[in-house]
Amino acid sequence: MLTHDDLIQSWVILGSRCGHGNCVFLSWMCVGQAAAGPQYMVAIPAVLESGAETKFCASLLEPNETLEMSVTLMSEEANTILLEKTSSTEFHTCIEFKVPLVQDEVVQNFEVEVRGDTFYSKEVRKVLIKVYRPMTFIQTDKPIYLPGQTVHFRVITLDTKLRPVNQLYDVISIEDSNSNRIGQWLNETSSNRKILQLSYTLDSEAREGAYQVTVSIGSAKIQHSFKVEKYVLPKFDLQINAPDEVSIDQEEVKAEVCATYTYGQPVPGSVDLKVCRPFDAYVIPRPITPEHPEGIDGIPIPCYKETKQTDKRGCAAFGFAMSTFTRIAQKALQDVLQLSANMEEEGTGISRSQEKTTVISYVVGKLSFTNTPKIYNQGSNVEGKVKAVYYNNTPIPAMPVFLFEGERWSSRWLQNLTTNSDGVATFSLSTAAFKGDIHLQVSDTLTLGYSPYRTPYYESNDHTVSLATPSSPDTKTVSSLDVKKYDEPLSCDEEEDLSIQYTVVGEAQGFIDVIYLVLSRGAIVSQGVEQVEIKDKLVNEGEVSFKLTVSPDMAPDIQVVAYSVLASETVIANSADFSTEQCFSQKVSLEFSPSSAVPGEETIMRVTAQPESLCGVSAVDQSVLIKEPGKTLDAAKIFQLLPVTKLSYIPYNVEDGVKCLPVRPRRSVLPYPGGDGTADAYTVFQNVGMKMATNLVIREPSCLEYKGREYYQGYGGYGNYAMMKEVMAAPGPVGLAVDLNGPSPDKSPVETVRTFFPETWIWDLVEVGEFGTKNVSLTVPDTITTWETEAFCLSPQGFGLAPRKNLTVFQPFFLELSLPYSIIRGEHFELKATTFNYLTSCIMVTVTPTPSLDYTLTPLSGDQYTSCLCGSERKTLSWTMAPSALAEAVTSQISCDNEVVSVPERGQIDVVTQHLIVKAEGTEMTNTYNWLLCPKGQALTEEMDIELPEDIAGSARASVSVLGDILGRALENLDGLLQMPYGCGEQNMALLAPDIYVLEYLRDTQQLTPAIRKKATNFLTSGYQRQLNYKDNNGAYSTFGAGPGNTWLTAFVLRSFANLR
Repeated sequence: MLTHDDLIQSWVILGSRCGHGNCVFLSWMCVGQAAAGPQYMVAIPAVLESGAETKFCASLLEPNETLEMSVTLMSEEANTILLEKTSSTEFHTCIEFKVPLVQDEVVQNFEVEVRGDTFYSKEVRKVLIKVYRPMTFIQTDKPIYLPGQTVHFRVITLDTKLRPVNQLYDVISIEDSNSNRIGQWLNETSSNRKILQLSYTLDSEAREGAYQVTVSIGSAKIQHSFKVEKYVLPKFDLQINAPDEVSIDQEEVKAEVCATYTYGQPVPGSVDLKVCRPFDAYVIPRPITPEHPEGIDGIPIPCYKETKQTDKRGCAAFGFAMSTFTRIAQKALQDVLQLSANMEEEGTGISRSQEKTTVISYVVGKLSFTNTPKIYNQGSNVEGKVKAVYYNNTPIPAMPVFLFEGERWSSRWLQNLTTNSDGVATFSLSTAAFKGDIHLQVSDTLTLGYSPYRTPYYESNDHTVSLATPSSPDTKTVSSLDVKKYDEPLSCDEEEDLSIQYTVVGEAQGFIDVIYLVLSRGAIVSQGVEQVEIKDKLVNEGEVSFKLTVSPDMAPDIQVVAYSVLASETVIANSADFSTEQCFSQKVSLEFSPSSAVPGEETIMRVTAQPESLCGVSAVDQSVLIKEPGKTLDAAKIFQLLPVTKLSYIPYNVEDGVKCLPVRPRRSVLPYPGGDGTADAYTVFQNVGMKMATNLVIREPSCLEYKGREYYQGYGGYGNYAMMKEVMAAPGPVGLAVDLNGPSPDKSPVETVRTFFPETWIWDLVEVGEFGTKNVSLTVPDTITTWETEAFCLSPQGFGLAPRKNLTVFQPFFLELSLPYSIIRGEHFELKATTFNYLTSCIMVTVTPTPSLDYTLTPLSGDQYTSCLCGSERKTLSWTMAPSALAEAVTSQISCDNEVVSVPERGQIDVVTQHLIVKAEGTEMTNTYNWLLCPKGQALTEEMDIELPEDIAGSARASVSVLGDILGRALENLDGLLQMPYGCGEQNMALLAPDIYVLEYLRDTQQLTPAIRKKATNFLTSGYQRQLNYKDNNGAYSTFGAGPGNTWLTAFVLRSFANLR
């Protein structure tokens, strides 16, 4: 017969053999456990926000006398009593308290003490009080800019409740693509307006690349990037609609490529689709043959190519065989398909490309258990089902499958099964030969093993059926709770039904409390209790449900943890995570009246929010976001600012030590859930970041105590720990939108002259006033496009973000020009103008260029400049070059497609004027001639011969200025000096340096007016930006920006820049 010493020795040996795996303790191992009597459980988040209001929840169970519970938060400086409650009955309560305000994170003790005449217990848990700093984000009006454009940006700071904060920003700076600081603001504040709005004008010769806006608050830095690039905005968007994942076993893969103009109409043209499966990065495609042992070059990667015309929807559908990509050994290829589509617009030849990557999966089907019980009685038959489906979830009929029992490496075959027409196979298993849990596995092969790497396989499934036995200290429990999860996000401001399934096995008859906590953003939101009756039978199964109203303060994630204390004093627990709709406490809306518009029409923008809110509103051409996607402000980016949305661990510095369990007769360490791989109660609480102070055993011990000695497992420790990080995200730029269906029929015909084509239409701060609504009168730009709008509002109650709107500016008959970014004078440039008719009837169209002496125009489209254009048709015409063109719908007696032509009521004439940058083919040179005239009361005449360049005709220009102040020339000529588009580093400094000295002179002589200061500062900023183009990576300056740095020039620049400060 084994003694206690034998048991301890056996336990230690077993622990040493467990290694890093999970240990299964022997059922006859006897340890101490709390005796029957009062039980208490007090839950509190492991991490508390400094100075915030938070909750802890306490439960007292099975009191056998009047007990007093006291809860105290203890620190080195002071102890704060949070609860003192006396009761002789069970209770469940949540107490709200204010967390102590600390300057830096600190660990404090959370102490729970319960005392009575015959009962006393005290438990202490460590909690971390953490300081969460205000959250700042930066918003720019666009994600990409042309040189010379103005960068508009806002800086907003919120607290952890998403309420605005008056913040002092130590330094705000803008850096160019070479990390040169080109703009700076010091000690700016959002003040009472809550939104700091600034702007910076880029130089016309600004360096292209990625720029950065940086906001410094103490030691924290918040950054937001944008691009500077010479670009032409795309007219249409291209999308590849293909699955994100395909199976290696499917016969055909389908893809669709669709092109849509920014005003919502389909794009006609041709689509080239190329699908390739690239070689693995470590594979060199050189096959070796006996004739060529060194290898043969030129093995191409497997590809599929096809060209198709778009249909009426602007889409082209493709289908390609998967076998195209499986003819080469799988190990030589990557498990992805790379789809590349190129769309060429009909008539203009303008093209746009798009790419997409599809993952190749080797899963050809799935096998799973359905309608199979979790509990069985000894000697009964287990009735269950196995379902087989293909990769696309269609059932697999007449498929042989095999049923096994045991672990994968030591399994035992049980039965052969065959699926029916629904892909389902039923089985009946006698349990007479089983004495414990039955671990079932199903496979498509006669041997249960792992499939070789990169070979097709069926995903198998396992299922455990536990033996129902009366509760005993010597056996592990199979009772469990299961919080039912939702696939879809929970709706905001709606009441949701949540349910908890329970399975209680072998417990005494009576009642148990199913306690649940609702957690969000790392704090307890609410507690609830549902009582369940346990009847006099071996297995009690059922479900309890409760209603939860999802408030915006819970977004974007909710955690529900449920736990219960069984009659055997076993604690069972389970948790589930739920996502919510991304909503805010402040409701914001943005509407346009009328909801549709044509170019140049007046519209009313209505912003609605909480009274006295300040709103940031913006609208950007959708073409900008097609050019540079992924930079819009959305709810997800705001929620990413939160220091915590849900917790899944306990920080290492507040991990509580584990007491050794004393060994005594007839008590086992095994009444814990988790022996079958499920989590014990401690792990459940840990995975939601909760501490539980209780006199119940909820954690598997790592050591035993016997006769004053401690015995440890070979490997101890629980959980995976990760340091929580504060996320400082910076949302990107913004946009605007609303639907537009065209002009109203009661409006008289007008001539449409379109000259205003901004990329950013709206960038304003709007105060909604005491009534919470503000109407703003606006004029719609001339661009035929969709404007993407964004609006966010701040008030003392919190942050709000309006749903995105799309305002499509459209007219059924219009002209569109296709222009490059710039051209060089004298080069041959083909200008294309496309007329669109989205009317239901035919019209006769005449396209004529506006007469001008600034260009040479040669028609290239024959006699097509006056022609019939029927509904949903378009026509593209060409000339050599022209900055403007005129299109007109004219009356005609000639039939058009067997119809009498009609004239649109609005927009009979559409005039489009756009600017095109024409650069001279040489390098600009400037010669300056000076005279000092002393007239002495008489007229003086000075003559000078000016030699004009012969090579660059038409580029000469001259100016004359007469000043009474000798030093005035440098100031009056600032504009000309700093607008030189070309020039070396020495020339730029020769023009920049005098401006610095002139400003100093005017300041010292008190002649510097605000207007002169503003004008000169703008030119100094421009000259500063240009000089940075001549700086190399070592910080030296050279004459032309390339080659070795010039010592003299570098010293001169540094001296001048020091004065420029």
